[in-house]
Amino acid sequence: MSKGYEERYLMTLLSSVINQKESPEPLRYLNWDKMFRIADYHRVAHVVYYGIMGLDVEIPQSIRQRFFGKYLESVHRVERLRSAERQVQTLLERNGINCFFLNYSDFVKCYPIEEMCCREFIEIGTEKKYAQVIRTLLWDADFEERYTEIRGELYYRVPGNKVLCFNQTMFFSRSMQKFYINLVRSLPNKKGQNHIKEMNASETYLFLMCRLTDSYARGDISLSQIMDFWAFYKTQGEFFLWPYIYERLKELKIEEFAERLEYLILRWFGTGTGIENVEIYDNMESYIFSKGTEGREVSEQFLPLIKTVADCYSRDRKKEELGRLVAWLFPDREYMETIYPALEKAGALLPVFWLIRLERYFRRMVGSRMEEKFRISKKTLFRFMWRKYQGVKTEEKVEKEEKKEREQEEQKVQKEQEEQEEQKTAEIPN
Repeated sequence: MSKGYEERYLMTLLSSVINQKESPEPLRYLNWDKMFRIADYHRVAHVVYYGIMGLDVEIPQSIRQRFFGKYLESVHRVERLRSAERQVQTLLERNGINCFFLNYSDFVKCYPIEEMCCREFIEIGTEKKYAQVIRTLLWDADFEERYTEIRGELYYRVPGNKVLCFNQTMFFSRSMQKFYINLVRSLPNKKGQNHIKEMNASETYLFLMCRLTDSYARGDISLSQIMDFWAFYKTQGEFFLWPYIYERLKELKIEEFAERLEYLILRWFGTGTGIENVEIYDNMESYIFSKGTEGREVSEQFLPLIKTVADCYSRDRKKEELGRLVAWLFPDREYMETIYPALEKAGALLPVFWLIRLERYFRRMVGSRMEEKFRISKKTLFRFMWRKYQGVKTEEKVEKEEKKEREQEEQKVQKEQEEQEEQKTAEIPN
């Protein structure tokens, strides 16, 4: 999809809101239903509501109400997640779980208005070995596991508390996984805690950049992630240790992408001055809004991870297809016993029954193919029979007519013979 006016105006509104400026009115007709769908898909609809509140434009009331509903959700979310985060931290500290939090209470402070924060979860980073323990602890605290497309395990508790737990498997790149493990193990403890770790500004920047890079490579990066990163960058940038950050980015082989992404974010939310090669950033915008279907070739040039991810997914699909084929060719014993009960007492003959099953299947398949090849449809068969019937009927009619003609001929001949005999009898003298 090519970036339309709705996408461009959406970025204008987000930039105005985050920079506390008056929202400019649209210069042309807007499809507000499309605006809401894009904003909601990228989880920034509540931020857009701040931008449209003072607009003197005609917005359908139903659409305005949907934006308002997302705004109300964000208002109630802030204090609720703050309180739940403190409870979960106490729970994990008490049970000796080494982990770190992307502190929700810290991120909301990065926004000019706390309710603008795009983060919807309490986010916990830990090692893979603690996953089951955390699951049990949260279950005992009335959290239930929910399905999520986000990499990690999502837990939910009424009235809307969400906890997202992740480990090194959240990253596709091996170098990022290694970076994550080293990060978790080297982080210092939070003040007054023995197991809860704490990241400084530079480490948080690196973690967020790795997350953005991974999401971009997979084609599922969202504007909410970018806004969280920008809000953090804008308020904490003065505390970054740039030599340390550049060194780590080079080790991760994402230094060029990080630079490009920062320039794109500056183009959206900052001054945007001094940016060259505008075509590259146009392609990056298309890539983000199309979820990786457009602008892919340009992005692959400075982020080879995109192609690596695509190749890996392709290999995984082939492996899955091969696995399904093998499972179909050689089913497990329980399934085979339902077909061949004799296997219950002769399990060692399972390979033999596999061959019998395959032989039966292929024999049926060949038979059905032959049947299809020489099959005559009912309609065709009916026409053939009708024509045959008509032909038989015609032949019978012809035979009857011929028989009738023969009988008439015979009668005529017989009559002529009788007349001749009468004449001869009349000529003989008495």
